[in-house]
Amino acid sequence: METKELTLFEGNFGEAPVTMSSREIAFLTEKRHDHVLRDCDELNEGYESLGLPKIGESTYKAENGHTYREYRLTRMQCFDLMTGYSRELRIKVNRRWEELEKKERAGLPTSYADALRQLAAVVEQNEQQQKRLDEAAQWYSIKRWAKEHTTDWRAYRRGALKALSHEHGYKVDKTFDSNYGEVNLYHRRVFEMYENGRKWRQLH
Repeated sequence: METKELTLFEGNFGEAPVTMSSREIAFLTEKRHDHVLRDCDELNEGYESLGLPKIGESTYKAENGHTYREYRLTRMQCFDLMTGYSRELRIKVNRRWEELEKKERAGLPTSYADALRQLAAVVEQNEQQQKRLDEAAQWYSIKRWAKEHTTDWRAYRRGALKALSHEHGYKVDKTFDSNYGEVNLYHRRVFEMYENGRKWRQLH
């Protein structure tokens, strides 16, 4: 598995937090990514109970074209996660953080013009990130749609949603859920058409 380079997440210029992905942690610790996701889920429960900021969640597209979820951890969140891991694994992650921070320092601007160029790059990156997040928000699993619309998820037939998707030119995406494994994602418009069709059948 190839080590993924660190990226900067949203934030004001000069204040963007450095993050490490759960996939990179899985690679460094030689753990399965779904197990690292599970550990992050449990850590977020602890953060929520303490009123602390939770680990940021994102998505990535695998080589098979499917979209999966991942976490982006700050250094402190990484340390919290690694508390339950062995000494050797903690050392590996700590050394990786040192490498990442050296790269970040090497990329600091040396002039006002460099600072402006880096600021423009960060703004563009944030805009692209927001665009991806906005697009991802249009895709729902059956259980997420049912939960957000207070309906019974068992009322939705996957075959019908898949047929509607193909009929109207929407792909059926996939993501990984730590509780259910790989699940299908359908576009918001597909669910809306499904709901309209169900209401029409009830009236007729």
